[in-house]
Amino acid sequence: MRRVIACAALLLLLGASPATARDPITPLSDVHRGLRCTALTVVHGTTISSFDVEVLDVVADARGTYARILVRVSGPAVAETGVAFGFSGSPVYCPAANGVVGNAGAISEGVGDYGNDVALVTPIEQMLAIDPTPPTGVRRAPKLLRSARPLAGPLTISGLDPRLGRLVEQAARRQGHTLVAAPAGPLASFPPQALVPGASLAVALASGDVSIDAVGTVTYRDGATVYGFGHPLDGAGRRALLMGDAYVFGVVGNPNPDSWMGSYKLAAAGHPLGTLTSDQTAGVVGSLGALPPTVPLRVRMRDADRDREVLRRSQIVAEVDIGNPFGGGIVPMISSLGVLQGAFEAVDSVPAEQTGHLCLRVRVRELREPLRFCNRYVVAGGGFFGIGSAAFPMADDVAFALSAIDNTRFAALHPTSVSASGRIERGMRLATIVGADGPRIVRPGKKVTLRLRVRLLRGPLRKLKVTTRIPRDAPPGPMRLRIFGTPPDGEGYIDEEDLFFFFGVFGGGGPDGPQSLADVRKRFGFAQRWDGVFARIGKREWRLHRDKQLRIDGRASLRVVVVNKRLSKLLAQLREDGVPIPPGMGPPGGR
Repeated sequence: MRRVIACAALLLLLGASPATARDPITPLSDVHRGLRCTALTVVHGTTISSFDVEVLDVVADARGTYARILVRVSGPAVAETGVAFGFSGSPVYCPAANGVVGNAGAISEGVGDYGNDVALVTPIEQMLAIDPTPPTGVRRAPKLLRSARPLAGPLTISGLDPRLGRLVEQAARRQGHTLVAAPAGPLASFPPQALVPGASLAVALASGDVSIDAVGTVTYRDGATVYGFGHPLDGAGRRALLMGDAYVFGVVGNPNPDSWMGSYKLAAAGHPLGTLTSDQTAGVVGSLGALPPTVPLRVRMRDADRDREVLRRSQIVAEVDIGNPFGGGIVPMISSLGVLQGAFEAVDSVPAEQTGHLCLRVRVRELREPLRFCNRYVVAGGGFFGIGSAAFPMADDVAFALSAIDNTRFAALHPTSVSASGRIERGMRLATIVGADGPRIVRPGKKVTLRLRVRLLRGPLRKLKVTTRIPRDAPPGPMRLRIFGTPPDGEGYIDEEDLFFFFGVFGGGGPDGPQSLADVRKRFGFAQRWDGVFARIGKREWRLHRDKQLRIDGRASLRVVVVNKRLSKLLAQLREDGVPIPPGMGPPGGR
């Protein structure tokens, strides 16, 4: 009964503390085996719950410098799951030697025990950058410390269609990433929360209709400065990420430590409340108030068959001014996800055959004119994990184009907005070349008219008249004029292993990154694809025709004689001399 009253008093004290108040701390030197403590975290919604903590020992590495508190947890809040991913940062309050209950540190790592009841606590002095003094008799356990697993919440993507969310999780797992697709937080009934010790803490790469974040717990509050996690997010040092509250849907229990992921909080980021500024070994630190620089993303997608449109907006963090500590790739990653979600949501189904259009417009502070491309997509069959969707090649082009801005080597560029507008309809607007006719004699630099026979997909034959100019450098003599279209964007357009290219593939620039603004424009322009009909004579290839309504695939060829001035004179001389003209050469001039 006395412990229940003490826990209630602690929660009441924390709830009533003014925003600028600091908790007293319990130094590591006062922590010892058998000490009874209380920890705080959120296990559902936004309500802070408490659970019991018993100190098992204080452990350190072989040199005795890297210290952690080994604890066992118990109580209703953790009875079914133990300490789960997302518990990292949960403050542990212990009585100091003088009897005052203070913050001793943050639950930060699990040790892989069945049931997840044993964990490690990062001493509060390490998080506050105070050199801790271990108690006498500290046990050196380097093997235990090396095997510990940080209890950061798995990277969570919110706002995705459930089908898309499952694909994201599967693709991430194949590439060694722990990622969970979660529903968006219930903002209508979820007011902004005070980031006090024990409250959920979200660190986000993006917020809005599509967000990606990691959720842990607030450990300590000093005025507007917030400390959390008890371990690094990425360990990248200086950061400029969104920091805010979160909503916990519940704790998913998994007592098996050998599974791909143990127990974890299913949570979604809520309201941006400040900026995470530091990502260090002992935890993360942020400041309430001003938000970090962000790039607005706007995705408008329309179902052309039902005239149904969706508009989705997100804000993507931009860390370019602090040297891209994440390694880059955040804007391409979130933008491609936004396009995927917009297309899935607009169509609300996954027909195997689709036709789509997408235009991307990106404004960059250093460029006077926006960068843009518009592409058509014709998807055939059940590719892309068994889902035929124009959304996947759309997202691939978006990520590719934006990587030209993200990977620059000569300067840091600042995208100020990303806007994508597209539409999708069911079925393929497709025709296939089945034959071609044209003149037998052609001249370099002169126009000729070709007659193509094309068959509409599962439909009738059509005749298509195309006028083109034979290249001036076409080689003379008997040749084949080859005509070929652009095939549908079918299975294999994106390799499964590369589908979620945003896992570092576009980060860091690399030695081949753009070296000038002109190079950025050029590489961005590579995303613009011309999907018409091509012609080729010898090694010379050129664009022949593009239909505004249909993608045309298939191929045909014609036997022609390319007659330039030199060959024309030679044929005329042969005729005057009575020498037989080689078969197929015909009279000069094409008559």
